[in-house]
Amino acid sequence: GDTNVIGQFEHVFGLFWGPLCCSDSPALLAVQHKKHVTVWQLQLSALEQNKLLCTQTCEMSEPFPLLSQGCVWHPKLDILAVLTKRDTSVLFSVRVDNRRIKADIKGSGLIHCACWTKDGTRLVVAIGSALHSYIWNDIHKSLVACSFCPIFDVGGYICAIEATGEAQVAVATELPLDKLCGLNAGIAFDLPTETEAMQGHGSHMSDDDSLLESRRKSFESERSYIPSSGPLDLTHLLARHRRSDPSPLIHLRRRDTVTGSGQDSSHLILVTYERKVTTTRKVSIPGI
Repeated sequence: GDTNVIGQFEHVFGLFWGPLCCSDSPALLAVQHKKHVTVWQLQLSALEQNKLLCTQTCEMSEPFPLLSQGCVWHPKLDILAVLTKRDTSVLFSVRVDNRRIKADIKGSGLIHCACWTKDGTRLVVAIGSALHSYIWNDIHKSLVACSFCPIFDVGGYICAIEATGEAQVAVATELPLDKLCGLNAGIAFDLPTETEAMQGHGSHMSDDDSLLESRRKSFESERSYIPSSGPLDLTHLLARHRRSDPSPLIHLRRRDTVTGSGQDSSHLILVTYERKVTTTRKVSIPGI
């Protein structure tokens, strides 16, 4: 088929089609670059058959790189939200110019993603483990924090968000990367401290040793150690393992205090914004 080149750019990180507001309006295409966005209007020529007319209508630059999904179209209007790790801007006249309004973000966390609710009245921005909710007023072209629930903490690091209803969003949460890297498959158990292990084997210490041990225990009371002296009794663990798995190999790991067994680190949470209350429903995702 025929090919139309609408422009040549150094970087293109994403393409986002605007909503179909009315059948006779030209289509809108947002092109995401590294630190700026261009919006193009596309329509078929009335004079030449199969000729596509492309016109750039808007361009906006940001001081920070855009997020991987940095362009979020309003579901019903020609309005585009642009996201960086620090700012959220709403372009409300993309067919004419680059006029915009910025969300007043409270706190110092990093933005990860955002979406509009399906009714188009609310922009929900995910920052860390919290959802920041903003109400869009199309008459006054204003974006203000929700009066009854401006910030809602879902209890886990938000990695994705999607509108699922007129006033409902679904968010996926997971542990931060440093926590995920610490999880291993295997049998989880609590390792005793070095002091407990030595006491269990009847070790004797002099008065001087007891004093040093007391100071060390006070200084490192929050840390656990794999015993360096004497074996660790794993008889009960091995017996339980062989009942479920005849393999002679057993893989042990320290119990993770954040996730317990490590199997509940990811969740799907449905958040519904009602008139005077915000409700949630959590669904566990097996594995990571």
